[in-house]
Amino acid sequence: MIAPLTGPVSLPLSSLLETPRRLTADVESPIDVPGFDNSSMDGYALAAATVDEMRDRPIPVHGRVAAGAHGQPVLPGTAVEIMTGAPLPAGTDMVVKIEDTSPGRFGADAITLDARAEPRPGTFVRRRGSDVRTGQTVLSAGTLLTPAHLGVAAACGVNQLPVLGLPRVLVVSTGDEIAADAAAGINDANSVTLNAGLRRLGVDTEATFVPDDPQQLLDRVRDSDAELVISTGGISKGAHEVVKLAADLDADSSMTFEPIAMQPGGPQGCGRLADHAWVALPGNPVSTLISFELFIRPALLGLADHEPPREAGLHRLAHGFDEAPPAGKLQVRRARLTDAGLEFVGDSRSHLLHSYAEATHLVFVSPEDAGADDPFSAVGDRLLTWKIA
Repeated sequence: MIAPLTGPVSLPLSSLLETPRRLTADVESPIDVPGFDNSSMDGYALAAATVDEMRDRPIPVHGRVAAGAHGQPVLPGTAVEIMTGAPLPAGTDMVVKIEDTSPGRFGADAITLDARAEPRPGTFVRRRGSDVRTGQTVLSAGTLLTPAHLGVAAACGVNQLPVLGLPRVLVVSTGDEIAADAAAGINDANSVTLNAGLRRLGVDTEATFVPDDPQQLLDRVRDSDAELVISTGGISKGAHEVVKLAADLDADSSMTFEPIAMQPGGPQGCGRLADHAWVALPGNPVSTLISFELFIRPALLGLADHEPPREAGLHRLAHGFDEAPPAGKLQVRRARLTDAGLEFVGDSRSHLLHSYAEATHLVFVSPEDAGADDPFSAVGDRLLTWKIA
């Protein structure tokens, strides 16, 4: 449902600094990095032959080469001051760091070399192309870009990268209970958590609220230019399930509503409704967040099947289970990781948002009859976790 909306786009590095994106094609460097032989130390550039011939004699120093400048050719038997990152001038093939010279400061007319200075070409020299060669593949398709990857692209002079695009998303909170004048009203946490999660992935979002009025829901969504709708609530077994009722009204709807064997987050729906691709999530706030982590985040990141969207680990419980896991369902608990192991925060109920906020990890408890290919299975007494804080 989401994958067809994430086609490749080319974006400047400046728009990729804050959110992770996945590359859609290999990236080759158009240049060598470094682009020239340069010094890795502050010191003196000279020829190895000069070091060998004039070890016990003063070596005249002529000029200075700073980073970003090109120096004049250096004559045999002489040296030039050179700063870290500066290009090696013609006539030189090594650098002696300033600590291995006397008087050990810049500005002297001549220097003598410490016994530690050896006549070895390439000493303290970063060779051209020693990091990257022209035409080398520096980033591979499928890579989830980190700051280091972006730095590599910048160093290679690549200013735009081919990445997965992201759909514009309309977040819809449903239910009469969210209305400000409801007799038994509640505050809308779901639109805040979903918008925060989506925007931190780089998604352009808008949010709206619709009461339990199916026609109003259809009209509001049809007016939106979003490519994807993510709704919360209205898909369970009650008499006022507004998303289900809207699907019944829309003759062109292809929505499917099927519970999945997961706690919390059992009710789920997806398809097309009101001329939009639509993912319908349950309305309880923890169910909404866990559904986002398991289904929405991986799809927007372009992850392969069962590739975790968070840092995964295996950890033991500090005090064992505080309640019996449900039979035949994947249970997702919230916990803190301590020196003693995982400590559950709150119980498994789906309205305990504060407990979720206090947790550092999601903990996956597979049913006892889970098959060998269950990606959430424990390994011995260690449970699979995703780090969320």
